[in-house]
Amino acid sequence: MRAIKKDKYFRDKGGVFKILQISCAKCGKEVMLYQKDGRGALHRSYLNRILAPEHLASLQDKIKSQDQLEAIICECGNVIAKPMKHREGRIAFWLILGTYRKQLYKKDK
Repeated sequence: MRAIKKDKYFRDKGGVFKILQISCAKCGKEVMLYQKDGRGALHRSYLNRILAPEHLASLQDKIKSQDQLEAIICECGNVIAKPMKHREGRIAFWLILGTYRKQLYKKDK
């Protein structure tokens, strides 16, 4: 798992964050761990906030345009998220309502 991000976006959201485990609503398989900054609903997942798995977390180092991204599709065929570019210019995945579940991540002891 990658380290928690504490950058200008983190500070702009009041320095509050939580780690969310995003899983498929259809089969329950874990899709990603995500650092959600600030309060409010989860609508998109920015590339630089994906902490795991490594094949998604490493996209922040490789991708320069949303055109280089493909949708996140679960092994069961459920389309979880589609690529987008936020108005700030940040590349993200737009999470499709009803296709995923989220819960607070609890690290195994």
